[in-house]
Amino acid sequence: MRLFNLFWFFLVSLSLFGQGHGLAVMSIDLGTESLKIAIVSPGKPMEIILNTDSQRKTPLAVAFRDGDRLFGEAALSTAVRFPEKVFTHFLDLIGKNYDSPAVKLFKTRFPYHNMTKDPEKSTVILHHPDGMTFTPEEILAMVLHKAKSDAEIAAGDKQSIKDAVITVPPYFSQAERRSLTRSVQMAGLKVLQLMNTNTAVALNYGAFRRKDFNESNPNFVLFYEMGASSTVATVVAYQTVKTKERGFVESNPQLTIKGVGFDRNLGGLEMQIRLRDYLAKLFVEQTKNKYPVQSNKRAMAKLFKEAGRLKKVLSANTEHVAQVENVLNDIDLKAPVKRTDFEDLCSDLLGDRLTKPVMVALESAGLTMQEVDQVILFGGNTRVPRVQQALLDYFKINELGKSVNADEAAALGGAYQAAHLSKGFKVKTFIVKDANLYPIQVDFSREIVGEDGSKKTRLMQRVLFTRNNLYPTKKVLTFSRHSDDFEFFINYGDLQSFFSEEDIANIGSLNITKIQVKGVTEAMAKHKDENKEYKGIRAHFRMDESGILNMENVETVFEAKIEEPIEAEKGNVVGDAFAKFGNTISKLFGGGGSEEAVPTTGEEKPEEPSKESVDQSTNESTNGVNGTDSSSKASPNVTEKQDQAAAQNVSAESSTPVKTEVKIKTIKEPVIAEKTDLDLPPLDDSEINWSIKKLQDLIAKDEEKHKRDGMKNSLESFITETKMRLYENEYESASTQEEREKILKALETTSEWLETEADSADSKTIEEKLFSLMKTARDVFERVKEHKERPEALKALNEILNISRMFYEGALNTSAEDQIFTEVEITTLGKLVKETEVWLGEAVSEQERIPRFETPKLLVRNIQEKIVTLDREVKYLINKARTTPPKPKTTDDTAKPTENEADSSSEGEPNDETINMDQAAEDNIVNEVETDSKIKSDKPSQKAESSAEQSTTEKPLELSSNDADQQPQHSQKPKPTATVDEPHTEL
Repeated sequence: MRLFNLFWFFLVSLSLFGQGHGLAVMSIDLGTESLKIAIVSPGKPMEIILNTDSQRKTPLAVAFRDGDRLFGEAALSTAVRFPEKVFTHFLDLIGKNYDSPAVKLFKTRFPYHNMTKDPEKSTVILHHPDGMTFTPEEILAMVLHKAKSDAEIAAGDKQSIKDAVITVPPYFSQAERRSLTRSVQMAGLKVLQLMNTNTAVALNYGAFRRKDFNESNPNFVLFYEMGASSTVATVVAYQTVKTKERGFVESNPQLTIKGVGFDRNLGGLEMQIRLRDYLAKLFVEQTKNKYPVQSNKRAMAKLFKEAGRLKKVLSANTEHVAQVENVLNDIDLKAPVKRTDFEDLCSDLLGDRLTKPVMVALESAGLTMQEVDQVILFGGNTRVPRVQQALLDYFKINELGKSVNADEAAALGGAYQAAHLSKGFKVKTFIVKDANLYPIQVDFSREIVGEDGSKKTRLMQRVLFTRNNLYPTKKVLTFSRHSDDFEFFINYGDLQSFFSEEDIANIGSLNITKIQVKGVTEAMAKHKDENKEYKGIRAHFRMDESGILNMENVETVFEAKIEEPIEAEKGNVVGDAFAKFGNTISKLFGGGGSEEAVPTTGEEKPEEPSKESVDQSTNESTNGVNGTDSSSKASPNVTEKQDQAAAQNVSAESSTPVKTEVKIKTIKEPVIAEKTDLDLPPLDDSEINWSIKKLQDLIAKDEEKHKRDGMKNSLESFITETKMRLYENEYESASTQEEREKILKALETTSEWLETEADSADSKTIEEKLFSLMKTARDVFERVKEHKERPEALKALNEILNISRMFYEGALNTSAEDQIFTEVEITTLGKLVKETEVWLGEAVSEQERIPRFETPKLLVRNIQEKIVTLDREVKYLINKARTTPPKPKTTDDTAKPTENEADSSSEGEPNDETINMDQAAEDNIVNEVETDSKIKSDKPSQKAESSAEQSTTEKPLELSSNDADQQPQHSQKPKPTATVDEPHTEL
């Protein structure tokens, strides 16, 4: 029982430690145009944070101008004048080959960006007009690091945030997901999970409706998202399932992605670009073709910004006036635009393309529209009225669900998942099963011998992950006919059956990874034995929570036949019990055969995970019976009986032949598997470190600029304020004319330097200038401070002197029978009071003779030292008075008082002196006395009871709140002998 209690104490201690020192986690909803950040920190609710501009949504933009790096709204403001210096919409370039259709579309939309092809990796390189070059991954890393900084500021308490869940579009390929993880690594973050945006929204929706789901009838909800660059429809099934993850059966809600449909190029960005071109057309018509605005990048940037504003306004209004100042050559644009004009511009976008993702999602899920319980909208561009009307007509319903926050649901869902995946928080379990969008297969070749004896190479294909295969999950593929080193390829499978040619082209390379298996020949030679049978080569694959495919290891597998003797007895009771217990523990914590075998056809032999797990279990059971002594120690009676039986049958056993049985033992020999990414060449450590160093240099430069600007502002403020103060009365009286002229001269000199040379100076130089000025004016400022603070300090000293003097006089006049202080203590206090009074009188007189512009003799710190000394001495005596029990009173009448007399004595004697105090403090003391009296009630002395009751009416000395908190509680209080009318002064 004691061990059980210690165990729970240990768990509670760990829980409290995690709450006190747990780190905050964050989620980033990463969109094409903007991002939202949510955090979960100890003691605070899950929330969307505000950025440095006090906005909940941050534009995805980075600008470099005049040596400064700008983010968010500041970067977008720069884009109006210098669009080529601002990088936006770069998420579409992540993990893309330079020849990708997405890159070509980006160049068409934003022609003012200079982009080149990496000669080695064939990826995109962005060039800044100032000569800097960046990859899209590096620019994204800058934004993620800024998001990390904003989250840490919002979390407060100097918390460091390193773990994050990042939301990504569900159509991201393997190359795009791996590329994004590299950006997160460069930003100094750890990826808890790359969570699909639609899944994050589904989790946010389900987390607040846990009680609405049941086990028998799943709820089907269709989520429809239209973002800046894409449109996604997702069918999600909600139901409760029984799990046994913690050793016991429990029911938890689960969401399962059943089907996904998408259009990568259908979004608000395409609508905004068409509206921009329409405004450009109106401007050309307005100027009668005099100015070709389409070729002017600055003019088109202004029109692009106005088109974004106009698109939002037309979602709520049927007509609005577009206004742009100085589009070109000081000519403004002012033109009315109707919602119908906007819808006509986007007629092909707002037609069948709106509902096609819904059709694909339903078909993939195997459902009809009638089986969908609800349609939920999210994404900023679902606010366009034409989009909502198209969905209403398609589903033939009267209302669309808008029960989630269209802009923030993904970030909040990601934050919930981040808290679940982190070790510092405990949230209610909500199982998430995402679906793989693209089928993945393994391609390899094998030599076969024909009937004529000739060797031919045959291409083999095995599907590893099908479309809508749920993940995270593991798969095992066995190559049963390979006995030498070989290679195989991980590629995308049958895409033509599910996706259009445009979708397939946007994926990029259909070859994902090349695996070279080495060391097979050596493994075969090592285990060449007539008792060992070669069972093939197993490759273990895992698709993790981020949807990224990983090959964990490759191994050769052999089976050895081993003969083992059969025991004469039917069974070892204790051994069998321990073996069963071991098997149970293995199932609970080992997971058993959790890996899924890949179904094969033809001559390839499928994996048998159940058999493997049985073999492992058998080995563990055998070891438990034959390889340990625990069973004999646990049951000595059984062991004794076994020994007696063995002694009686020793002669019989010697004449009887030993029976044996053949058991199969699985032997696994790891081999080398060299991985080469084919879809996107990986970055080696040196390249990643170079990118990290580049980003760190930019961060250091930003920090230096921030510090320099802060020091510059401080220097300017000091100069301005000092000039104003020097001729105020209190500063004039505390300084001479010569001192003021010296300070003014230094201020003027520094002010001139600030205007002419400060822009090229670093923060250290500016800081030195500030300290030099402060040193010059320090004497005057200190005099003013002394003259200003001295009266209050003297008032406090006089108050503590008054209290100390009265306390001393009260203690001095206390009778011998009631005295609790020694003569030394009383004398020490009296001497201290007298010395302080003498010092105070002399110091004040001397200070009054000194002019205000000279260095004062009576300093505030000297006064405070005297206050502290007196306060310490009085506190010591007060504490002694509180903790010392009163002396028993002796009278000539030794008769034991009656109970009534004892009660009447508690009312207080007429000669008792009382001390005023707060009623609350009095009640506290009374409660203390009553509590202690109850504890000591086993003493039947009526005299003690009378003394205890009498002490409850006596009022202790008045203490400050801090003093009272620090003193120990005692039931008995000394009888006070002085009246204190003035409160104790705290300093």
